[in-house]
Amino acid sequence: MRQFSRKLLGYSLGRGVILSDESLLSDLQRKLSSREARVQGAVETIVSSSQFVRIRGMDRKPEE
Repeated sequence: MRQFSRKLLGYSLGRGVILSDESLLSDLQRKLSSREARVQGAVETIVSSSQFVRIRGMDRKPEE
């Protein structure tokens, strides 16, 4: 379950999973380990996370 969660998260974020993603990774594992585990719940957890919403570098001002 952990490896699936890591791969899904990494693919969704478009980068490797880093240390600051551990809490989100734990949330994903909890969601997938629940009695009615569905991938939909994991995807919803990812897309509502700050890591997904905030694309790295997008908060920078363009260089002139």
